[in-house]
Amino acid sequence: MAPENPICQAVNLSDGQPCTEVATTWEDLFCRFHGKQCHGLYIGYKKRNAKLDALSDSAPPYLRAAKVPLANETFEEVSDERVLREIHAHLCHEYVLLGKVIDARKLHHKHFYPLQMDYGHQAYLDTLSNRRHIDLRALEKLEKRTAQVLYEKEKWYVWVRGVQQEEEANREKESKKVKLEAAMFKRHWKKMQVRLRAQREKEEKQRQDAFLEAAYQERVSASLDSEDDDEVWDPIEDVVEDERSRYVDLIKHFLWMEVLADDDEKDDSLPKAAETSNLSAGVDKLSVSEEKQPKKSKKKPKSKAAKASSASSGTKPQKNSASAQDRYTGQNRIMAMLDDDPEQTSDGLLEPNKSNIETELEMRKRLKEGVEKNYDDIEGPILVGTIESPHGTHLKTAPLADEEVDSLMRDIKEIKLLLFRRLLLSHASLLPAALRSSSVEEFLKDPEITESDLRDVCLKVEQPSLQDIRDACADLIRGDEPEDEDEGDVLEEESFEDIILQERRYGHLQDPDWFLTNMLAQRQKLIDSQDGLSKVKMMFTKKPRRQGKMKVRICGKNIWNYSSEKSMSRDGWLQFSVLAKDCDLKHAVQLCRNWDEFSQLNFLTVWQYFPASNWVSWGSDRLTQQMHELGFFPYFKDFEAQKHSRHLQVGARSQRRRQHSIVEARNIIVGHMKRNDSVTRRFLHYLTLRTSEVLVVVRDGKTGKIITAPEEDHLWTMRSKEGLGRASKNEWEILLEVGPEYFTMVDILRKWRLGFEDYYDIWIWDFVPSNEPILLYNVVVTELRKALRITKPLDVYNHREPFLRGLTRDRETMRVRSIQPGEQVESLWDDVTNPSNTFFTADVLNKKVLESNGEAHVDASPYLFYNEADAAEDLVLFADELITPDRNVPFKEVSNPITRLETTPTTMINVMAEGARKISKRDKDLSHLPDADDDDDWSTDESGSEGDSDEKRIVSHWSLPQIWEDSIAIINHSHISNDKKQLLRRIGLLSESSDKIRGGINSLNGVESKLKEVDRIMVMERDRGAAFIEGFHAGDLEPGAQEKYAETCKILNGILGSHQTSGSTDWVWFLVDMLDWLELRTDYNTYSREPRAGWPHPFIAQDIIKAFVSMALFFPNVEVCKPVVDFFKSEEGAKYKDTVILKPEERAKTLPDCRMRTSFRYRPKEFWSEWEGVLKEAKKNHKFYADIYPMKWSVAIRPIIMKLYLAGVIAPAYFQNDPYVVPGFAVAGTEAHRPDKLDLFMDFADRKKAIQYPQNIPGFVGPSDWPVFLPIARAFAEKHGNDHKARFAILRVWSAPHFYPAMIGGWNRQATSFLDSSARAWVWKFIPKDMPISEWSMYNTLKLRLELLEKQLQVGERVVHRGETILVMGTDELDLLKYVTAVTFALQTKPWHREIDLWKSFVNVGFEFLEGLDPYWLD
Repeated sequence: MAPENPICQAVNLSDGQPCTEVATTWEDLFCRFHGKQCHGLYIGYKKRNAKLDALSDSAPPYLRAAKVPLANETFEEVSDERVLREIHAHLCHEYVLLGKVIDARKLHHKHFYPLQMDYGHQAYLDTLSNRRHIDLRALEKLEKRTAQVLYEKEKWYVWVRGVQQEEEANREKESKKVKLEAAMFKRHWKKMQVRLRAQREKEEKQRQDAFLEAAYQERVSASLDSEDDDEVWDPIEDVVEDERSRYVDLIKHFLWMEVLADDDEKDDSLPKAAETSNLSAGVDKLSVSEEKQPKKSKKKPKSKAAKASSASSGTKPQKNSASAQDRYTGQNRIMAMLDDDPEQTSDGLLEPNKSNIETELEMRKRLKEGVEKNYDDIEGPILVGTIESPHGTHLKTAPLADEEVDSLMRDIKEIKLLLFRRLLLSHASLLPAALRSSSVEEFLKDPEITESDLRDVCLKVEQPSLQDIRDACADLIRGDEPEDEDEGDVLEEESFEDIILQERRYGHLQDPDWFLTNMLAQRQKLIDSQDGLSKVKMMFTKKPRRQGKMKVRICGKNIWNYSSEKSMSRDGWLQFSVLAKDCDLKHAVQLCRNWDEFSQLNFLTVWQYFPASNWVSWGSDRLTQQMHELGFFPYFKDFEAQKHSRHLQVGARSQRRRQHSIVEARNIIVGHMKRNDSVTRRFLHYLTLRTSEVLVVVRDGKTGKIITAPEEDHLWTMRSKEGLGRASKNEWEILLEVGPEYFTMVDILRKWRLGFEDYYDIWIWDFVPSNEPILLYNVVVTELRKALRITKPLDVYNHREPFLRGLTRDRETMRVRSIQPGEQVESLWDDVTNPSNTFFTADVLNKKVLESNGEAHVDASPYLFYNEADAAEDLVLFADELITPDRNVPFKEVSNPITRLETTPTTMINVMAEGARKISKRDKDLSHLPDADDDDDWSTDESGSEGDSDEKRIVSHWSLPQIWEDSIAIINHSHISNDKKQLLRRIGLLSESSDKIRGGINSLNGVESKLKEVDRIMVMERDRGAAFIEGFHAGDLEPGAQEKYAETCKILNGILGSHQTSGSTDWVWFLVDMLDWLELRTDYNTYSREPRAGWPHPFIAQDIIKAFVSMALFFPNVEVCKPVVDFFKSEEGAKYKDTVILKPEERAKTLPDCRMRTSFRYRPKEFWSEWEGVLKEAKKNHKFYADIYPMKWSVAIRPIIMKLYLAGVIAPAYFQNDPYVVPGFAVAGTEAHRPDKLDLFMDFADRKKAIQYPQNIPGFVGPSDWPVFLPIARAFAEKHGNDHKARFAILRVWSAPHFYPAMIGGWNRQATSFLDSSARAWVWKFIPKDMPISEWSMYNTLKLRLELLEKQLQVGERVVHRGETILVMGTDELDLLKYVTAVTFALQTKPWHREIDLWKSFVNVGFEFLEGLDPYWLD
């Protein structure tokens, strides 16, 4: 049997397949063709090696004289362009030559000796690859230096250099680039078929030429081939050119510049599977021009134990852990994450898959035919057949018209080129070629561009980031015109007091950086009052300082040095959605520049404007979509509170021991709303009023500041208790609560995030645990509707009218598109307002669906939408909107003196703030804090008025009045007798060291030192008294009352603050005698914490001086009152000399225009008859009382409730809004003396027995048993009525129409809680006049206080009271002055929140005047 012919062992260069020809040359190793090719490659390789050796000897002088290795060379010392060009030419030549040598060695080994292992060959290749890599990096550094020398005078150079540095910092390793390159070719192997076919045809032609050449050579008997002929067979030049062309072709394919035809698709002779297999194999075997950089590892090999540990903690267990967490949802998943303590970050969302680069034909087909919608992430019910989502568009996107597709294709081609130009900026080695090229085509033909650079660009172009695509779409619209500068938000300044108050109140919830940032801002504000805050804020801003606007011409087009910061138009987003077809809207919203752009993008998505399959899942479930339409965008929801909760309890009567296991959970929803928006502000305020239903935390997305939060006890969202015994005796264990850790966990779990900070982060959760989720949703949506002031279903679309007027829907394809200028078609607004439309409204509480034509349904509750009562309430809550209805204002928590006091006493805040100011002024050693604008001097002008006024405010709260200080200065400068010194010593006014009358605190240092000595409770009560008085008068709703009180304060403060350089000081000795008579001292160092005690305390002098001045107003004929009378003769007091407060006869003629003080217990049943009818109707028709509450009542009482809330008199209650919990109802009614004026009254019938009111109260005295003034006054007048000298005073303790100035303890507020017409629960902080037996409460308070001076005041004889009214009797004016001053002092001193109402008091009057008074004044 004849031996078989040997087969050629070479591998074809074209397709990587083994040769099947007979081996005839090179000792039967190769066929004739491959023999010639192998020999030619060998000869060429030898020549290139010789050139490479010669090139090293002819290096430029700079390189030969360099003292540092080329790898470390930066060329900073070279500034001559000619030398740089010479070095560049040498390195470029060497780089190209090294590439050919490496490729030739690899080709020679891979295609002709593939089965042989030559380690020496690989080591030599590694050396050459390392050398080539060094040349490449040196070329990059050389290009940068050349650009710096040539272009450093150009404005754009700094910007471009920054882009390049950023690219270098994020540069991927060479090994990763090789893998990415291989993956890229695999993804696009179909596009390489033409080039592969061309290679095969060329190789086949060479094979035929080799056969003919062999025959010819045999004829002429040529013994050997010439050397020149061998060079023709060297394939390396073709291989190098082919590699370069592959990158160029792919770039052109990505940019749609040249469509590579796929001829194999037209060839039906080969099976498709075989074709795919062959082509895939061909691409897999394509050679790569760049080997990965060899790098010797310096790490020691791991030990076996380390390897075992690594194996045991690999990716598989992590996947199992992740899958275990994935089984949980909502808050249960957060609990699992907390237990596992995951080390996860939330730097950003993953990029979508962009591997499938479409051709123009494929994109056209997709747009014309539509694609199936992706509903994978839908979580709730989908509503089909609505005007937003009509039938026929549910499963597939609507097709686009040919004209729209053609326009999109033109725009996308240009966008791809703009994207390519912007990417070139980050490549230093490509920048010179890009600058000198007039087009992209010319750039790709530039012979100086290496294949490695083309590879890097190719990888970038194939997979651009979404941000790059967005910027390119914006660049197309922007053109060559620069954008206008945005002024940005005006930064809100925080005072020292606000910062300290915020830290003490919400420091446990917010980032500590907020406190540091704002304290530094205050420090800078002291240095530079105009620019301080902005400078410090700039230090902490995330955005870099913007450079000047400039552009550079790349490949014939101008590129701006900044990404567009403007909102991209709907056309731009349409182009983006088509170009980034696999992108999800969750990724797209991250690219929005501001809230308006984000909101518009969502709106267009809801109306199916974008032909993108993945965008449909964004808010497509009806519940989420409705919240989106109203401006609230949730990113975390857990509506499974009922699923998480359990209540297991075993009673004592069973055979087992009593035990319990209880878990309570609350539904929660977290989302974003627009920052500094009037709608957002209204919505958040509405929610904060509903603490009986929902709780809310608001965090500023820009500053991180917590704006509002519920009380710390209510932050939990999941809690449990389990154990033996009674559950009521066990404490709750908080499993999960809203706070920093919760914020972090939710941020990890969220599926989308915004790329800007112009939003509020809003956390809303149920107050009632284990509640139905639809109730939380219903509260949120209802308040959103009212915040938008939607009065009927059709109004839902009003705020989107401008957008709807610019869109139309094709009746055949159902495609929504923009209306072109001049086009006459029906807009979506016409569709929405079509009279034939039907609107469905779900009434969740009554469980029925109401149908209407867009107007409010007749059977619907009048409170379902925005109504008259809401409008009346908004006039109070948002009074500033009367001037500018839709102005951009930040949301701020309702703040008043009472709410501020609940956090920290005012004195403490002011002292801490003033101390911080002083530190900022004098402390210069704050090196641990960041500098602001290199400002070394921390000093400031000491004469600043702001600091001085703050200090005066603090000191005046503790100091003695100026009139007293001046008077005792006069006394101290004169002789004081020994008797008077003894008198002064008895009351503690004499300074033993100087025998002078002691003065008061007159500096901040004095206040600070005093605070170290006094009782903190005293400081709190002193501050509380001042805050209460301010809040009381803000809640005084009697017409004109606040103006009258303001006038009174101006008169009294004017008298107390007046200077007295001369004149009588008898009034001082009058008060000294009074203090001695009352057995009081002014130098008490102790403080009584007993609530009923009026003293001791350090403010005796201040209080009695104020009491004297208040009463001296009405004694103009008494000598000791002369300083007070003289005030009205001064320039400041002259304008008050005719005040009505000094005319009791005139005041007595007009009765107060307010409701009576009668409490619920003493009102006749007829008063409540209409309200009882409302409750009976609700019960009969199975309706909720708030749905049928009379609208006129609601319009009347809700503004009153809101005014009391703003004043701090009432507050939203942390009680469930249920009559079983809340005993009272707010009711409107009229009284006999005001028959036409509805007012607020409280029904405390407590029909569900929510509170157990005490039946028998010790010491109770009803109004019928109170003393009657006139008979007592008559008897006194008859006894002391000689020459009509007996004088009287009717003193009335100040009270508002709806409450008394008496605080209700926090533990007792549920007893006076009430529900209003909107079913919101409220608590009174002060005793409401409707509270049962409230009259006795005030009567008893005055009785206990007057009894403190019972002996001196002769209570019952000279001083008598009923309710809050006191009758004081004196034998003459001076005697009466003494008694009324003492009574006023006793009532107005500790706890400092009671006052005598001078407008409703009648002082220094005769008995005849009392007889002529209306009975109202004497009751």
